[in-house]
Amino acid sequence: MEQLTLFKPPYKYLIDSSSILAQKPSDALPRQVHKSLWEMIEKSIQEQTIATCSEIEEEVKNDNVVGDWLKSNQCVILPIDDEVQRNVRRLVTEHPKMICFSGGKGSSSGDAFLIATAMKYNLTIITEEKKDKQNKIPIICKDYGIQTMSITELCVAEGWVF
Repeated sequence: MEQLTLFKPPYKYLIDSSSILAQKPSDALPRQVHKSLWEMIEKSIQEQTIATCSEIEEEVKNDNVVGDWLKSNQCVILPIDDEVQRNVRRLVTEHPKMICFSGGKGSSSGDAFLIATAMKYNLTIITEEKKDKQNKIPIICKDYGIQTMSITELCVAEGWVF
């Protein structure tokens, strides 16, 4: 039985590992260049506007840079519960290629749990995945009416100017 609450959670966004990893020196939005951007993201995490799910935490926890960053900013990690698991079953049944373990390159089940969690809480997913690639978060989310955005689109939506 799901617990009912009187107050709506403050979360608006659920952040994907691709967006978390974007702050690394070799990635798209390195922290040393985009310092004020990452400070705004950290503020949103601390204000619980941005959260993530346990499977995404699992994906990044062994990376010393971003795993420690996620922890030090006390990011809310939304747990897997019965509703999220039902959503995951539905997602992988309707989109079996979402999780592919062929050719020696296994993919994480994190995407399914991220989308399933967004479904439960009606959250927008922040991801750097391309919006035109099959079996990726933006395309699958479109099937379920879940909004996705990149970090740059998050900046526009929140009115952040640097």
